[in-house]
Amino acid sequence: MQKTLKKQVLNGIAWRGSADILQQILQIVFTIILARLLTRGDFGLVAMALIVNRFVKALTSIGFGQAIIQSQEISKGQISALFYMQFVLNLVLTLTVYFGAGLAASFFEEPGIRPIIEAIAVVLFLQTFQFPNILMRKRMEFKNFSIAEISSMVISNVVAVIMALYGFGVWSLVWRLIIQGVIYGILSFYFGQWLPGKPEFKGIKPLLKFGVNMLGAQMVYFFAENMIGLLTGRYLGKEIMGMFNIAFNLAIVPASKIQSVLTSVLTPGFSKLQYEVEKFRANYTKALHYTSLLFMPFMVMLMAISNNLIFVFYGPEWSESGKMLSMLAVVGLLRGLVHILRSAIISKGKSRVMLVSTLVEVVVSLPLMYLLLPHLGIYGLICGYMVGALSGWVYTSFFYNKVLEENNAALSAIKEAIYMAFIIFIPVYSIDFLNLKPLFGLLLQLILGTMIFVFLLRKFERELFESLLIKMKIKK
Repeated sequence: MQKTLKKQVLNGIAWRGSADILQQILQIVFTIILARLLTRGDFGLVAMALIVNRFVKALTSIGFGQAIIQSQEISKGQISALFYMQFVLNLVLTLTVYFGAGLAASFFEEPGIRPIIEAIAVVLFLQTFQFPNILMRKRMEFKNFSIAEISSMVISNVVAVIMALYGFGVWSLVWRLIIQGVIYGILSFYFGQWLPGKPEFKGIKPLLKFGVNMLGAQMVYFFAENMIGLLTGRYLGKEIMGMFNIAFNLAIVPASKIQSVLTSVLTPGFSKLQYEVEKFRANYTKALHYTSLLFMPFMVMLMAISNNLIFVFYGPEWSESGKMLSMLAVVGLLRGLVHILRSAIISKGKSRVMLVSTLVEVVVSLPLMYLLLPHLGIYGLICGYMVGALSGWVYTSFFYNKVLEENNAALSAIKEAIYMAFIIFIPVYSIDFLNLKPLFGLLLQLILGTMIFVFLLRKFERELFESLLIKMKIKK
């Protein structure tokens, strides 16, 4: 069973990791194209509207998915009952967003945002039909899950680019979201091979209790992640919001992808080992170690190349986003590490820790944002955001150590990745001071960073490095 589980986890990480990397690359490419066709204000308006949706999405995320995955005794009838509850909840909240669009527009002081919020509200209801993805994740069937995700993203972005070329402006971005939701829902039912049956409400109280704790965490997490966007849109306007949104997506989305991969793969896998302390600790330490070896160097590289990256691909009118990206990448790094630790804690059923850790982030970051906003503008908000993310990492690390029953388990697993990230950042970032042309500087940074990474991986993880080389030769 152990070998089978190990194979499932490794295959799942391979599929979800590859799919998310591909999806991230494609999303960046499509966003670059759209950034050349649309204005900063267009991106800013949709970003504001999406914050409203994210808030309501936090209200709908009662943790049904995590409860289903974490439970080893749930019945088919109980799963159907949770689906019907999610259906009704999403419908009610979609209508709430639609009829509350005027209030949201007043908050942002942008009357033109109202029809956008009304249109995007339907995306919340469409998320109901992604329910079969939960069952595919529980069964660890990540191939079809990944195909559905990538297909819907590619098709919706192609349509958005065509619409932008024909002058639809901001509505290109709106329809991108709606089309993606429709296609993803259809493919989810097709690949999931599941239809709801007769609901069984008996015995779901423990699942609801787990889910309510996750709901609290999601609501507080919304404020932890999106408070900076709310304040930017409210006080700094749609132009700065548009530039901030580009930087935010580049810096924070990789962290979200880490969460997606690990929550999708490790939670169902390690939930089966939650009562075997030694196996749980050994396997999770290894998963954290190898994940951090790739994730941390990637994020510091993003931090180091941010200025040239934005200038070359998005254009000089977006250059301010480069400065924001260099700071937000720190938040993305911390958030990604926190997500890795949280997947272990959730596997043990400790959902309440998620609520408290996100609450700590909000309590720490919000006062700092409030104090720094009048003096430093967007950069004051980002500074407060960074400190909040750091506090969340410290708190979550403490409970991760308790779950694994080992002191300094978190730092011990990532210490080599920290060394590598630090060594990579200094020379790569220093190239900015040579005042080279942005394209040449970016190429030099990428080449130098890759060479240093390969050298360090061979030095710190020789066995892993040689294993990867052998696999590459076999494929060739």
